Amino acid sequence: MGNHMEFTGGCVCGGTRYVLKSRPFGLGDCHCIDCRRSAGAPYVTWGSVPHADLVVTKGEPRKIAHADRIRSFAACCGTHLFFEGSRDSDTIDVTIASLDDPTPFAPQKAIWLEDKLPWVMLDESLPTFPRSSQTS
Repeated sequence: MGNHMEFTGGCVCGGTRYVLKSRPFGLGDCHCIDCRRSAGAPYVTWGSVPHADLVVTKGEPRKIAHADRIRSFAACCGTHLFFEGSRDSDTIDVTIASLDDPTPFAPQKAIWLEDKLPWVMLDESLPTFPRSSQTS
């Protein structure tokens, strides 16, 4: 058994399915305007996995390049699934809410607070960042 674990997820209609072969890390709520618009939600909770640990098992995500980043949506129904910071990125981000069981993956930070909607209440216990938590 060892370290082997899998986490499954997919879109709202079931036409696109994926498996994560490792536990998502870097969990955070992103309040940037692009995430908000792409999801139709006030913010999106993301987690990262190494690129090789994400396997799409059903369907074909549609990739949309915007602002030098790549967002992937379920071609069947439009669910926002993945995010890549660049074309040659070692990791890929997954929308935590698209996992079959998102329960264990609570956010550990909130990012892009400069774009946060004024009526969104933050969890005061989380570290917050005006933009990305990555140092450029």
